[in-house]
Amino acid sequence: MSNNKRKGISKKLRFEIFKRDRFTCQYCSRMAPDVVLNVDHIIPIKKGGDNSILNLITSCDECNNGKSDIMLTDRQEVQKQQEQLKALAERREQLEFMLEWRKELNNLTDYEIKIVENEIRNYTDTFTLSQTGRNRIKVLIQEFSLNPVLESIGIAFTKYYNETDKEHTWNFAFDKIGGICYNKRGIQNNPAYSLFS
Repeated sequence: MSNNKRKGISKKLRFEIFKRDRFTCQYCSRMAPDVVLNVDHIIPIKKGGDNSILNLITSCDECNNGKSDIMLTDRQEVQKQQEQLKALAERREQLEFMLEWRKELNNLTDYEIKIVENEIRNYTDTFTLSQTGRNRIKVLIQEFSLNPVLESIGIAFTKYYNETDKEHTWNFAFDKIGGICYNKRGIQNNPAYSLFS
């Protein structure tokens, strides 16, 4: 018999597992808040498993516990109601986790937009991004990720921006960033693809 004792999984570790697995049961692909999620051991504690992040996985209640068709006694009905209350509390906590996760993602996006603004300032500090400009950059980052956007800024402002006609060429260069991102992705996906095709 194993000497391993079950240790509780901390709230922080549960949150990290849920984030990693995108709040989705890894067995049936159902997502919170439609189902209550658990953090499950891949190798059970009784068989030598531990609480390491590599041994933990997100699963829903049904996948974790299995279904039962047994008729319930009065005591079992009370237990079932208690379990439902516990499941509601768990669902609420998971919603809070998801809100915190979304907040972290928004903070990361804001940070990436600041990086983009700083990159543009490397070429010109005459103009700053409007809210519309920030929204356009946000969409580009979501579609292409940060590094391709930064590379495209370098290409656009080197090629199209000049100090003699700052306002016109700044807008022109900024408008070219998205197209350059698309072209760069086309070249990566198909080396025969041409910037001029």
